[in-house]
Amino acid sequence: MRAVEILYEAESRDTEPSKVLAERASRAFADPEAPRLPAYAEELVRGVAQHLGELDAIIGASAKGWAVERIAAVDRNVMRVALYEIRHVPDVDTPVAIKEAMRVALQIGSSDDTSFVNAVLDKAARADKPQERAEDKPRESIEDKPREEADDTAE
Repeated sequence: MRAVEILYEAESRDTEPSKVLAERASRAFADPEAPRLPAYAEELVRGVAQHLGELDAIIGASAKGWAVERIAAVDRNVMRVALYEIRHVPDVDTPVAIKEAMRVALQIGSSDDTSFVNAVLDKAARADKPQERAEDKPRESIEDKPREEADDTAE
């Protein structure tokens, strides 16, 4: 959630996320009581900033009938963070990233936004991994196997 807040703040102020990160670090250094930004949140902010064009293109392709800039800024940044995790953080499973995005969207967005965020992320995740979906389908008989596999099994 902290990463989404920083990305949202940067977008609202029309500034680079790295500048917002630097300001937060400076405040935390000056005030020992100020909350520290977790390293993972900083990693997410930097990653989203680095891959912004790619992430927005995916959102645009997955949000049927919506231009990326017309999507609410909070939702846009929630989706950017989730897609960054899905595509660039190997330790994060897709369902976990989507579930966390839904939780954050519900916390800082509106309840109406969660189904939209879920639909866009689900479509983007499915489009991103079509070969895995085909390979994950259970095969029920030898006729369902590709020709080479069927030949090997028949001998």
